[in-house]
Amino acid sequence: GEWDDRYPAISPDGAFIAFSSNRQGAWDLFLLELRTGKLRRLTDTPGFESYPTWSPDGHWLACEAYYNGDFNIWIIPIDGSQPPIQLTSHPAADTSPAWDPKGRRIAFISDRDGNPDVFIANLEHPDDRFHNLTNTPRIAEIDPVFSPDGSRLAYSVLSNGIDLILIQDLGDLDRAPVQMGQGRAVAWSQDGQSIAAVLRNPNETHIKNYSLSDDGMTSLGFPLANGVVSLDWTSSGLPGELFTSGVTELTPTPLYVFTNHPADSGRFSLVDLPDISAPHPALSDAVDEAFNALRVRTAEEVGWDFLISLENAFVGLNDPLPPGYVYNDWLYTGRAFAFSQAAIQAGWVELIREDFSGQTYWRVFIRAGIQDGSLGEPLRYLPWDFTTRHNFDPQAYDQGGSPREQIPSGYYVDFTQLAYDYGFERLPALANWRTFYPSARFNEFVLTGGLDWTTAMLQLYPASAIVTPTPFRTPTPTPTRTPRPTATPWWWRWRTPTPISP
Repeated sequence: GEWDDRYPAISPDGAFIAFSSNRQGAWDLFLLELRTGKLRRLTDTPGFESYPTWSPDGHWLACEAYYNGDFNIWIIPIDGSQPPIQLTSHPAADTSPAWDPKGRRIAFISDRDGNPDVFIANLEHPDDRFHNLTNTPRIAEIDPVFSPDGSRLAYSVLSNGIDLILIQDLGDLDRAPVQMGQGRAVAWSQDGQSIAAVLRNPNETHIKNYSLSDDGMTSLGFPLANGVVSLDWTSSGLPGELFTSGVTELTPTPLYVFTNHPADSGRFSLVDLPDISAPHPALSDAVDEAFNALRVRTAEEVGWDFLISLENAFVGLNDPLPPGYVYNDWLYTGRAFAFSQAAIQAGWVELIREDFSGQTYWRVFIRAGIQDGSLGEPLRYLPWDFTTRHNFDPQAYDQGGSPREQIPSGYYVDFTQLAYDYGFERLPALANWRTFYPSARFNEFVLTGGLDWTTAMLQLYPASAIVTPTPFRTPTPTPTRTPRPTATPWWWRWRTPTPISP
């Protein structure tokens, strides 16, 4: 459907899947019975509930809930026989719960000590309940999950632009956690001998499997066409009735209809974008349908027309881009656009910095026009603040800014993921973005269609129009000393004869 379903959690008996969905407006928890396909709504609030995890007996769910601008962990009875129980009440963000298979502990992520750490809540000791397991002031942890026997805890950290999986032996906390590989959103196999994880790239995701045993099995991985948020693993398999009942939904409806009309030369024309404010409101006929559909979908998701004003759409060869753009920028191809930065200056857009193997990318979040929980979701990470580079802080200046001191409250829509759903990919920041603001390139998105820049340009221009002249070295303007004749030295010293007067 046109909604989002996330964070699946399979019940201990394998009969149900609990998950979070916005199919009825606000994000609530739902319960799917696998054999019958029957769906039941577990929560119905104007707030935000997500990230369910099962108790070992299958009678309770722990989840994260966002009420009154604060994330906390709540425990909900499956049968609705009693009110939900609030486990945490700290003003910091408490998210991502994971229930110990032994039943007496819940792991979660909290920034109550200043940085996101893994905390353990001991359900048997209310007076001394919370314990900071990782306590790493300079490292942020995410996605904790217990092994099936409860003896180990896997979680992920971000190190030098790479998501790393760490596994902590809970029976020996003095021993450092073991690094298993790259990934996040770990799911354990039922025998505890393998884990699966989500491996992120700037514009796509993979699912990766790691073997934890010494059987010599190699790690396996495969890419997915669309983004992956989270995983769960079951050994019992899924009932055949589930596939039979959902066979009509295996082929999703296309998000837009692609119709193009290339000329006899094979090149595409430019198509004007209706009701768009931009220096040249046009895009290539190869991508205009995708952009128009993205604009409509974005307006529906955020509650206002975010893409009505663009900093740039198509840019002609003779129209110079501002300083900081590269000569082969995708805006020249008619396949890219750059949204207006006025929304950032007005506080309606937040940017999350994401580093991948030495390159910096930005995840764009748009503030929803309606803040009652029916649109968007809360932010989980600290946005980047470019303005701190001007606050006489040497470290912020060298880094091109710094993370904000706290996560803004309210509901936001992930525009980067929304654009990717329609084929538009973000671009990396240029190498000098820390000292030159336009080089951050956080507002430019391109639909490459699998083409390189030159091939995309040839869809608009003849080859002669984009041929780069052969560079030649110009004479140096620095004057040089003019060589002058000098006496030639000789080893034999001649004596000049002296004339004798008569």
